[in-house]
Amino acid sequence: MGTSGSIERLSRRGFMGVAAGAAALAGGVKPPRGPQPKPAPPVVPPDAWLREPERIYSHRGRLAVTLVAEEREAFVAGARRAAATYNGGVPGPTLIADPGDRLDVRLVNRLSRPTNLHTHGFHVSPGGNSDNVMLDVPAGATFDYRFDIPRDHAPGLNWYHPHPHGDGARQLFGGMAGTVIFRSEAERRGASAAVRDRVLVLQAPEWDTAGQLKVWSAGLLASQVRLVNGQLNPHIALRPGETERWRIVNASVSDFFDLRLDGHQLTQIAADGNPYSRPVTTDVVSLPPGGRAEVLVRSDTPGTFALHALPADHGAGFVSPDLVLATVHVEPGLRGVGGRRPFRPEPLLAPLCDLRTRPVDKRRTITMSMTGGFTIDGKKFDHDRVDQVVELNALEEWTIVNDSVLIHPFHIHINPFQVTHIDGVPVDEPGYRDTVTVRPRSSVTFRTVFEDFTGTSLFHCHIVPHSDLGMMGVFQVVDPTSPGSPLLCRLT
Repeated sequence: MGTSGSIERLSRRGFMGVAAGAAALAGGVKPPRGPQPKPAPPVVPPDAWLREPERIYSHRGRLAVTLVAEEREAFVAGARRAAATYNGGVPGPTLIADPGDRLDVRLVNRLSRPTNLHTHGFHVSPGGNSDNVMLDVPAGATFDYRFDIPRDHAPGLNWYHPHPHGDGARQLFGGMAGTVIFRSEAERRGASAAVRDRVLVLQAPEWDTAGQLKVWSAGLLASQVRLVNGQLNPHIALRPGETERWRIVNASVSDFFDLRLDGHQLTQIAADGNPYSRPVTTDVVSLPPGGRAEVLVRSDTPGTFALHALPADHGAGFVSPDLVLATVHVEPGLRGVGGRRPFRPEPLLAPLCDLRTRPVDKRRTITMSMTGGFTIDGKKFDHDRVDQVVELNALEEWTIVNDSVLIHPFHIHINPFQVTHIDGVPVDEPGYRDTVTVRPRSSVTFRTVFEDFTGTSLFHCHIVPHSDLGMMGVFQVVDPTSPGSPLLCRLT
């Protein structure tokens, strides 16, 4: 770990200094007196510092933006390369709004194939021109989306990406992704408003020597570059004693990011756009494809520290390598840092509505399998087939079984959930998720309330090639003539 390494280096340096002084005295030369010059801070080229996507804010309750989906060259990983972009960048712009706002998004499709837009983490209608992934926007066409954000929507980090069945992996692998932040009152006007807030979009593309995108395959796992905001190993500057909030999204097609910052512990305060009820201090933050984490980072020790993506076992012998995602410099006066007072995380937390004590209306088992292809409950995805019918406001318990040799992250649209068991063993998580890792020959159980919206949407493996090949199902929320459970509590 970085802390023990720093102590070790200091001890060696102190020992060598004593030895050199003894040698000088033995030779009749006095060691230098007075304070010694401090080592110069590292020289970092200006374009190597972390860049963040453009931020577009809502104004008077409305955010209007045009997103142009286009295959073009973009400056990514330090060079001009072929990419699939929103508004010409990898990643696309960050949209910042408040609960209760309206988001109007005009999607212009300049790709060679159909696309659409999924607002991953939004608790909004799945129909019409809202988070409707059942529709496609043809090549050359324009479509106007409208997202009416509930006033009690959870504040946090969500993201947008394409979701066309059969072509989602190619578009996302090319770089089409961007983030959406819903702010809390504390973030807008409270004590946390002045805290340095960073967005880190993690992606893992691959190019050939001519700068053309490769076609995704599992065999690329060991060689894919891992990028932060389109940069290869960017540098991040912190001032000693400063606390920053990092909002991190795994926007890769298939990679798992287990993040460790050498010499530091991270304080996680939210997952998948949902605030925690208590802060969780951890050495490693794990993000499956599609997952998000919001962490507080504070350093009191000057030095240079590596942010690692640790090896991740995908099953069947596929293991991603250990590599450095970013380099963090903690030095007074470094370029790009400013004074920020440390703060307590309590204003950014939220009480947990614990579903474990509530009566369950229905229990289901959903099985992800690789027998006969990539399937759910033995069936490949069919756009016109409804696989699960649920009642509005029903509290349901789902057990997700992975009976395959590969890892699968399970994601459900519109409704977040509370994980209650892993392999039948109870767990006590401080918040909700919308994406959870289900390891090979394992199971995860969660509870959720299908609140507010009727209509049809999807659940699937968020390794996008797996869902493109059929590991996806359709659920429909219906409003029965006799209502199900009363609205017990809001998950959002």
